[in-house]
Amino acid sequence: MNRPIPRTRRHPRKGAARFILAGWLLAAVQIAAAATPAPVGGTIDLPTTLRLAGANNLDVAIAREELAEARAASDSARARYFPFIAPSIVVRRHEDNIQAVDGTVFDADKQSLAAGIALNAQIELGETYYQNLVARQVVRASEAALAGREREITFRAARGYFELARARAAVIAAEEAARITSRHAEQIAATTEAGLTFQGDAARVRAARERAELTLLRARTEQRIAGARLAEVLRLDPAVELVPVDSDLAPLTLVAPDEDPGPLIARALGARPDLDETAARLEAARARRRAATHGPLIPTLGAQAAVGGLGGGPGGSTLTRDWDASGDYAIGLSWRVGPGGLFDRNRQREAAAQERQADLAQEKHRELVRRQVVEEHARLRSLAAQIELARQTLEATEQTARLSRQRRETGVSAVLEDLQAEEELATARRDYLATVADYNLAQYALRFAIGQ
Repeated sequence: MNRPIPRTRRHPRKGAARFILAGWLLAAVQIAAAATPAPVGGTIDLPTTLRLAGANNLDVAIAREELAEARAASDSARARYFPFIAPSIVVRRHEDNIQAVDGTVFDADKQSLAAGIALNAQIELGETYYQNLVARQVVRASEAALAGREREITFRAARGYFELARARAAVIAAEEAARITSRHAEQIAATTEAGLTFQGDAARVRAARERAELTLLRARTEQRIAGARLAEVLRLDPAVELVPVDSDLAPLTLVAPDEDPGPLIARALGARPDLDETAARLEAARARRRAATHGPLIPTLGAQAAVGGLGGGPGGSTLTRDWDASGDYAIGLSWRVGPGGLFDRNRQREAAAQERQADLAQEKHRELVRRQVVEEHARLRSLAAQIELARQTLEATEQTARLSRQRRETGVSAVLEDLQAEEELATARRDYLATVADYNLAQYALRFAIGQ
């Protein structure tokens, strides 16, 4: 009637193989996502969970669209270096008074037709240059944000799977405890009817059975809730009850618990995509500050070329009379003084404040990364020690339950002693499996914190 004790130690080659497999799965999320089938029959395992994580997630899709928007804005910024073409056809008609260049006003009746192409360019060279720098950094920030969102969704999926596995392990332990208490209740009911057992002992056994049933009901509810939350992350039908394939949990080894946190922090500061995002936003703020300070010193280039034909004459003549080629050309440099240009102190102060904010935000995020690495590392080390203690407790309660059953079979112990030993075994098994699930989740949480 007893479930075997889950083994806490695995061969190092098997642990390494699982680590390599997990790395392959994390790297192939986007490649295999579109072709990944949904879990069959409600069962799901960790590799399938990791493959489905980024397949159709809305947050990832939003990040992709934001990246597409940033790239389009960058292309638009580059396009400002080029002139625009304006094809035109203009018919002009004038009647009655008109003024000559010497000031004389006289009566005139005339008309004309002009057709051609105008090439226009007015490029604020400094502003356009710095806007391109800003746009490139925004694209870089959006790329880092997409990578971070994909990592976050993968971690959320792994966390949801381990929570589901822990809930499933609790259900299995509760089912075993309910079977044991039901068996004792049936036995003591028979001996009570025969007058061999005290009524109070029978009532205590019945109460234990009811407690076991209540615990089982709560555990099943927690498993259903955990499955629905995992289905939300994976965008599966929440009506399908997800059940982990592996009912027994074993500790994973992705990051060594005894590794020094200093190198882990250094790896995190160099690998986290969210730090790359904050660095890109800081560079964009610096480009805006330089645009406000140095951009107005660079002149605006204006150029126009209009080529086509012009014809016309006095009223009553045809529009194409005296038709011939016509061309106008102009080029110039100009500077803007005042708001948005030279000596705009308000714009310079605003851009400098934005740069300082971005610098402080980056340092704040670096402090957050350091804290996350230390926190997850401490949690992992603590859970590694807790697993050993939980394993020893489980072994002790297993031995106690086994000896109690032997004493029960020989008629030495009472049924309440046997029942108490079985309840302690069920509690120890549930605590052990919950600790293993927390430990495995802490492994993924630390890998997430260091940017892997």
